[in-house]
Amino acid sequence: MAKVHSTPKYVPILTQGGEKKEGEETNPFRWMIEGFSTLLNHTAVTHRSGNFAACGFTWNLQLEIKSSVEDDEKSLCLYLFSVEVSSNTGSVVKATYELMIYDQLCGKHIQIKGEDYFHGSSRYGLCCMVPLKKFNDPKSGLLVNDCCVFGAEVMEAFACKLDREGVSECLSLNKEITPQTYTWVIKNFSKLSTKQVSEVFTSGGYNWHIDLYPGVQSHPNIFAMFVVLDKFILFSTKTRVYVDYSLCLVDQINGKHEKISVRDQFASGRGCWRLVMLLNLKDIQNPSRGFLHNETCIVLASLTYSMVTSCAGEGLYAFHDSSQ
Repeated sequence: MAKVHSTPKYVPILTQGGEKKEGEETNPFRWMIEGFSTLLNHTAVTHRSGNFAACGFTWNLQLEIKSSVEDDEKSLCLYLFSVEVSSNTGSVVKATYELMIYDQLCGKHIQIKGEDYFHGSSRYGLCCMVPLKKFNDPKSGLLVNDCCVFGAEVMEAFACKLDREGVSECLSLNKEITPQTYTWVIKNFSKLSTKQVSEVFTSGGYNWHIDLYPGVQSHPNIFAMFVVLDKFILFSTKTRVYVDYSLCLVDQINGKHEKISVRDQFASGRGCWRLVMLLNLKDIQNPSRGFLHNETCIVLASLTYSMVTSCAGEGLYAFHDSSQ
C-alpha cells in the first residue's frame, strides 16, 4: 500500500471569526450600480463597493472589466475582497461564501460558491465572471435600464494559522536586516605576543567577539582573525544563526583597507568560530600600508543576520576584497 503524505495545512483560530448559526436568517450584501454604461467609460481599472461586515470580518466587492489575451473579448469579473488581511501582518482568513450577479427579469442569477484563503499576497477570492457581451444583452436580465445588482454572502470566516505539526524544518528570516558594526582599537601592537580577545558585542540578540593572533609563536609570520559566537554551546540543536559578516583592517593613511566578507551558519554542532582573515604579518608592520599607525590598528566587524531553525545545509562562501 502506498504511503500517504500529509500536507501542512492552515487551521482556524476559533476565537477569531464565526459562522452563520443553523436556521439563522441573514441578508446578503447587495450592491446596485445605476448608469452602468457610464462606468465603462471611466479610466479606473477596479470599481469597489463600500465595506460590509460578515462573520466578524470586513469585506467589500470589487468589479473589473478584463480583456481576453486570445480574442480581446471583454468580461465582467466580480470578486470578494478582504479588508482585514494585510501583507504587513501576515494574517490569513479562510472564508466560505457566495458571489452573485442578479438576473432582474427571470431570476436566473449567475452565482459561484466556494471557499478560499485571503492573505497578504492574495486578498481577492474566487471570481464570478460573465462575458460583457452577454451582460449587456437585454434578454439576460443582468442589465436592466442601465442598472445592475451584485451580491455576496459570507457563510463562515475564521482567522487561520499554519499547522506546524509534522513540519521537519522551518527557516525564519528577518525582514529588516540592518548591518551592525563593531569597532575594535588595538594599541601597542608590537608588544603583543599572545592571543588577543575583543570585548563581547551584541548583534541580532547574540553575543560575539573577535580573536586576534598577531604572529604568535606557532605561526610567527601570520596575522589571523576569527569571528566567534560567544557561548554557542547554549544553542538548541535545532537552532542556527545565518550570518553575512565581514572584517575590515583599516588603512589609516591611504584608505586602502583590507576586507574579507563571509556568508555562513553558526550552530552548536559545527563549532563556535569561523576563520575570516589571514594576512602576512610583514604587510601589517609595513609603515607604507597604513595598517599600523602610532602602534595602533583598527578592526571593524560588520554583521547582518537572520534566524534559522532546524535548517539542514552547509556551506561557506567567502570573497576577498582589497579596497582601492
